[in-house]
Amino acid sequence: MEVLEIKTHVGLIREKNEDAALAITHKKNKNYKLLVVADGMGGRDHGEVAANYVTDSLEKWFQNKEIKELNDIERVSELLTKYIKTLNSNLIKKYGEDKLGTTLTLALINKKQTLLINIGDSRGYIYRNRRLIQVTEDDSDVWMYYKYGEVKKDDLRYFSNNNIVTACVGICKELCTVSTTIIDNDYDILILLSDGVTDIITDSKIKSLIRKTPSTFLLDSIIEEAVYIDQNLKVPKRLKRKFLANYIVPFKGRDNASGAIYIKEV
Repeated sequence: MEVLEIKTHVGLIREKNEDAALAITHKKNKNYKLLVVADGMGGRDHGEVAANYVTDSLEKWFQNKEIKELNDIERVSELLTKYIKTLNSNLIKKYGEDKLGTTLTLALINKKQTLLINIGDSRGYIYRNRRLIQVTEDDSDVWMYYKYGEVKKDDLRYFSNNNIVTACVGICKELCTVSTTIIDNDYDILILLSDGVTDIITDSKIKSLIRKTPSTFLLDSIIEEAVYIDQNLKVPKRLKRKFLANYIVPFKGRDNASGAIYIKEV
């Protein structure tokens, strides 16, 4: 059975949920799909306004496109990049600079290929041949530590500046940098997750849940793991020895936790 769904949770600390998520098929052809996770920036006012505006706008954009237009994935990448920058300008025009913003991770699937777009530190993964692969890169202060081999990816969660993003929609023109990746549809599962999930549970934990959880409960299990289960995290000694920095220990349910998932028929 094919699975296409979203899950979002306010967490255990925050008073409101500033995330928005979407997982839909095209009204004219169910083989064409759009998945979105938008994480409203909690350090600003009304992050949920930006997240919902971007998500709702992308849904309308997708449903108004003809199927033949969506077949040219390179062209779709160009059009979506331009449209996202327009949404960024619209938010700034209405609310002003440095007022509200959101990260954005999306996947647009046609019959042969998948376009992934990322702005910020939510993540896009695929699961293929029993391997979990992060397709997107984090736009964050600390990502370069991992990219250039200074630390393990799981260690990024402990840096106190881990939550500082270097790209977003809505704050200013300069920060709306759009990263795109096109892949073939040769995966079994596609997952988009907000940092409220990936800051708490590791890739190895996500992979473990994929292997032992029925597909219809998988996304629920991932979100519930991040919100309700103590991961017993602690700052590794190797990290303290290597970097003189301020560290934090992420704890369950500290943030909104959201995801969108597509699991092919098996």
